[in-house]
Amino acid sequence: MTRESPAKRPSRNRDKLLKAARRLFAERGYAETGTEDIVREAGVTRGALYHQFADKQDLFRAVLEEMLPEIGQRLFDETMARIAHDRDDLQVGAQVLLGIYTDPEVRRLFLIEGPAVLGLSDWRALQAPLSTLFLDHALQHLVDEGFIAAGEMRAVNELLSGALQQAALGIAAADAPEAARAGYAAGLDRLIGGLMKGRA
Repeated sequence: MTRESPAKRPSRNRDKLLKAARRLFAERGYAETGTEDIVREAGVTRGALYHQFADKQDLFRAVLEEMLPEIGQRLFDETMARIAHDRDDLQVGAQVLLGIYTDPEVRRLFLIEGPAVLGLSDWRALQAPLSTLFLDHALQHLVDEGFIAAGEMRAVNELLSGALQQAALGIAAADAPEAARAGYAAGLDRLIGGLMKGRA
């Protein structure tokens, strides 16, 4: 069981450690990055690291937690810039999200290292709020316009969340991430398009 980090409040040392760890984890990978490398890069002591974080895994988790709002904001901004109508949220947003997953830093840290370091269950739990928020918002538009029934929304949310997570893992594992993204994007487009062919 991972122990709790001693300090959670923001501090200059915490910010320095997160910035250094994020760069090194993205460049070298989690296993190849030692805590001594991180404190050297951050210009702080090992004591400062262990005051802020329980261990290297706790620091890595904090890096992912820092990335999640950035991914969410990017998803929102890029989707809003591309949609013509609220009902387009789901179809366009899914394509945008898969595109974000091919970003080298996101793919390395969030999709490859994340499940390996945290375990698949914890990784799913960590990113679930972002997925749920996006899908709840997008699916509500389809409920409002009568494409799906309100009572179907939770099940559809869970099914699409699973599809997006599988696409994320597939992009992570692919030798050609862009080609994998294109394949998953086409599949999701067909799935989502099917939801919008008729009225509930």
